[in-house]
Amino acid sequence: MKYISSNSPVRRVRPGFSLIELLVVVAIIVILAGITIGVMVRVNKKRDIDQTRTTLQMIRLKLEDYAAEHNGIYPVGQDATSAIVYKALSGDFTGQGQNPTEPVYWPELNDDRNPALVGVLQGNRVILDGFGQSFRYRAALDQNGNPVQNVRNDGDFDLWSIGPDGEPSDINTSGNLDNEQTQDDIWQ
Repeated sequence: MKYISSNSPVRRVRPGFSLIELLVVVAIIVILAGITIGVMVRVNKKRDIDQTRTTLQMIRLKLEDYAAEHNGIYPVGQDATSAIVYKALSGDFTGQGQNPTEPVYWPELNDDRNPALVGVLQGNRVILDGFGQSFRYRAALDQNGNPVQNVRNDGDFDLWSIGPDGEPSDINTSGNLDNEQTQDDIWQ
């Protein structure tokens, strides 16, 4: 029989993880979480860009229908927001969400169950892009039928989104500017 004296340096080993092992596991979890969040941000941005492009195409088609019934004339607005587009396509010329009094070219604009499509800017309803901003719109002709100077697309109208960065935030800033604020704009 062997006896161990109380003065001998015997160490008891307890079951469990060391501090180093725990720190390694936490570091791995943090790295994986960072990668996952980065991927999700890119996926969400791509989804918003795709939604914006789809809505741009839909607006263009609905504006073509509008112009076909108005002798080739597109709606003319006071500023570059999509308020005039909402008024023309929804049949609500008040822009306040009233019942349509004119022909409706896009019935979904009058459906309050889709807040991602229609928002309010400066008291008027506007059509929203995938980033929650008003689309920008500029007709090629003014109220008097004269050509507008800053139109990018010859002929009918300009329609664009200011993109993920929300710049330029000034609704009357021309989308033709070639600077860092307009590099991510999405045009139709």
